[in-house]
Amino acid sequence: MAKKLAKSAISQKRVLDAAAKIFRDFGYAGTTMRAIADEADLKAGSIYYHYKSKDELIGAVLDIGVNAVTQRVTEALAALPPEATGRQRVEVAIAAHLSAIIEVGDYTLATRRVAGQVPEAISARNTRLRDSYGAMWQQIMNDAQQRGEFKTTASLTLSRLFILGALNWTVEWYKPGGRSVEQIARDFASFVLDGLSGGAAPLPVELSEAATEPHDNPRPRIRSA
Repeated sequence: MAKKLAKSAISQKRVLDAAAKIFRDFGYAGTTMRAIADEADLKAGSIYYHYKSKDELIGAVLDIGVNAVTQRVTEALAALPPEATGRQRVEVAIAAHLSAIIEVGDYTLATRRVAGQVPEAISARNTRLRDSYGAMWQQIMNDAQQRGEFKTTASLTLSRLFILGALNWTVEWYKPGGRSVEQIARDFASFVLDGLSGGAAPLPVELSEAATEPHDNPRPRIRSA
């Protein structure tokens, strides 16, 4: 029984990974269940065993993209000591976000590609997840400002949108073998946070394990969505 469940989970992951690639390349309208089956090297019926429709499948792909990042950042922040500064918390969130979106790059790119194409109900659900994640970022940035670490004249909403937008765009140009994810995260954090803090020197920070170390399974446990 355990082997059967494990095999089913592997098959489901193959379907999801294949779907992310096809949605990434062809968008929502241009994707068919047959194309996903071919990419996954599975029979078409195997896909319907896990997902009843293309709508259900794109919903799962979108959810994985945002949930993977949310989980990584949440874990990274939780691993920090209580005395961590507000700036350190933002630095760690930047590193965690960046490492997560690169690990689930096809899901991130699929999300960008199908924006505005998916049914309203699916889009609305994913928007709620993204808004919740954005609120978490807003809170840690507000905390840093309230501690006097960021300028009071800085628009934190605009800063948050800039940070997340720039980080999400990384999947468009990042190539393994160049600058490491950790180096990119440090440089990006220094560039952005020095401006928010009025040019203060970067504070030393040890990025948490959750932020920088690859996970065997960077995505949360898959559930029907």
